[in-house]
Amino acid sequence: MDKFWEKVEHYNSKLIPPSLILLLGVIIFELFVSTENAAILLTVEIIDYLIITIFVIDLIFLAIKSKDAKYFFRNYWLDIIAVFPFAIFFNIISALYKAFSAAEKVMLGQSILHETVEVSKEAKAFSKTSKFLRIVRIIARSLRVITKSRLFTQLGIVKSKKISRKKKKKRKRKSKRS
Repeated sequence: MDKFWEKVEHYNSKLIPPSLILLLGVIIFELFVSTENAAILLTVEIIDYLIITIFVIDLIFLAIKSKDAKYFFRNYWLDIIAVFPFAIFFNIISALYKAFSAAEKVMLGQSILHETVEVSKEAKAFSKTSKFLRIVRIIARSLRVITKSRLFTQLGIVKSKKISRKKKKKRKRKSKRS
């Protein structure tokens, strides 16, 4: 790997612990603070996307260092799920639903009274959808914290890379003795 990319990987790996702390702050904010201030919500969203960017860069370097695609997907599937932006996916689906719903309303030529009733129903449905999206964002962020803090390796759910390195060293020593 080029020295430039090694430096990028080095600095990116240094950014992971602070970004985990920042991500925990975002999760706590999402859970306990309810605000309608657009500037604050935009700031939180930008911070979240910066954290995702750091994790994606880390995932790219993990992919480059992997032996092959099968090894990468078998060992880093949780990291891949953690960086997938579920909120964007659900926002796109929600926008498509709204577009098709609006097109249907235009084609049917409903009366103004009927449309006001429908709009109030849509607003209620949208508020339920936004609560669902909030929960999905919190779950996705929590998953990022778990995967990037390597909690699973400490619990023994996923094999630790250090253990496999130790095994490789032992194998080399045995092969040298033979």
